[in-house]
Order: sequence, then C-alpha cells, then structure tokens
Amino acid sequence: MAQPECPADFRLPMQERPLFEDDEIVSLQSRAMAYLAADVPVHLRGPAGMGKTTLALRIAGRLGRPVSFLTGDRWLTREDLVGREIGRISRQTVDAYVSRVRRTETQERTDWQDAILADAMRLGHTLVYDEFTRAPPTANAVLLPVLEERVLVFHDARAGRQRLEAHPDFRMLLTSNPHEYVGVEHPPDALIDRVVTFDLDGMPAETESGIVAARTGLDRAKAAQLVTLVRSLRRILPGTPASLRTALLLGRLLAAQKVEVDARDSRFVQICVDVLRSRSVRGSGSADGFEAALKTALDGLRAGDAPASDTPMQVAS
Repeated sequence: MAQPECPADFRLPMQERPLFEDDEIVSLQSRAMAYLAADVPVHLRGPAGMGKTTLALRIAGRLGRPVSFLTGDRWLTREDLVGREIGRISRQTVDAYVSRVRRTETQERTDWQDAILADAMRLGHTLVYDEFTRAPPTANAVLLPVLEERVLVFHDARAGRQRLEAHPDFRMLLTSNPHEYVGVEHPPDALIDRVVTFDLDGMPAETESGIVAARTGLDRAKAAQLVTLVRSLRRILPGTPASLRTALLLGRLLAAQKVEVDARDSRFVQICVDVLRSRSVRGSGSADGFEAALKTALDGLRAGDAPASDTPMQVAS
C-alpha cells in the first residue's frame, strides 16, 4: 500500500512569530546555520523556558526546507523514529483445474510505514528533535549512525531494506534540558561528540528583555522590569524554576489586561503571585518564604518609592 509522502501529522507549519534579535542571537543563529550547512547537527541546551524550541524552529525555517518536529518523552521507542509494520495481507489461490487434484498457493505481504526520522531523511527535511534527552537511550541509539554517517539502519526485515541514505538536504537540530532535570536522561558521549552544542543558560538580561517586548507587545522598559523581577526571585530563592518563559507569561497577562508593571498596583501584584507562587514553592521555598522573596523582588522595581511590603499580598483562593 503506497504511503503519502507527508502524513498529515508529520510536517510542522512554520508560522512567523515575533522574534527579537540582537547581536547575541544573530551571532548564534548565523553560526548554527553555518554548521548545519556543513552538515553538522546542532544541539541547543539550556533550562526550561529559555526559548530553545522557538530558536530551533526559527533556524530550521531559515534553511529553506520543510521542517519536521518531534518531541521526546519516556514512552518513545525506536519504532516511533524508524517505522513499523502497519498491516499484513494474505492471499490464497486454489487450483482445481485437474479433476481430483487440488493445489493451494498462499501469498503474504507486509505493509510497512516509515516513521518521522526515516521520512525526514528520505525527503530531505530539517528535523527538529525537541527535548531529545527525555526519550530512552534505547530509542535514541538509532541516531548515532544518522549523525555520523547519515545512514539509518533498519533491523526489522519487514522494512524491505537494510539501510537508508539521507537526502542531501536532510539536517537535524536537537534541544534538551540539563541532565539534572527530572525525567532527563544523560546523553551518551558518543552522541554529543557528533554535534555542536550551544548552551543557552547565560543569555544576557538585555536579550531576554528584547524577547519579552517583541513577544508580548510591552515596551522595552516594562519588559526589562519583568525580566529583572523574575531574575531577582530566582536569585533570592535558589532553585526556583522561574525563567524567560515565566516573564513571557507575565507579560502576556499584563498586556491582555492592560495592567502596568507597577509594584504599587494590587492587580500587578496579584498577577505576580498567581504566576510565580506555584513555581517558587515547587522549586525550593515555602509559601511564607515565597511571599517574603517576592516582596523583596518587587521592592527592587521601586527605587525611591515606598517599600513593596506596603502593598497587600492578597492571594485569591
């Protein structure tokens, strides 16, 4: 049975989203595209919420080829990357041409469907494998010959072939969290040796502010205040998983509700509590410790004004 070249859930529609670019991001993208052009896979690694996926998709889109997207998880298998049998057809022919002689012939055919990695390699797509270290090492082992020799090896005879040579335009980008995150596997050295890794955990505050402004519509000064607030809370409560994604969420809510970044405004304080409290308590602090830390962080936004502790911290039930 013939399979469509591009299953409905295979290709990711590339939609342009506002993306801030400064010298840091432009340099990173340029280097990544140069390495991909030289057929070297690129790996973006950093804490959750740093914008790895958005950046990977933007780089992939600028290569000018269709983009395929895959997210790793602990249930991912080799078959989800390579392919699997999807059905079997059996046909039986009975020959009774000669009287009292009966001859039966049975023919069987197995139908095979390539999975996303095989499809991307065959069609010359750019594959973005997001959070690849959340998949089991047994699934990701198939990547080693792909990243080194551009060859996908089939171990199942039902595939009808032993290997697949990658299309000349096939490229691959990987993203991951640091291995100390819950649910993240430590990637094998053999795999990391085959890619160029960019660590994104040291993005400047100015870059983060520009991203928040571009993605939320806030002016740059207000976006910078949100980034400062989130960074201050992370510094005061070590282990708090507040990130660029958190600042973006705050910015979206403030813009949608037309609330100013103002520590004297109870609406702004309440939004901060609603967004930040669960993250901080989940990280390393208690509820009481969070409120004290947030008051200190808010106070940092109000130089020359009354202390942030004057603003009631009312938490909606």
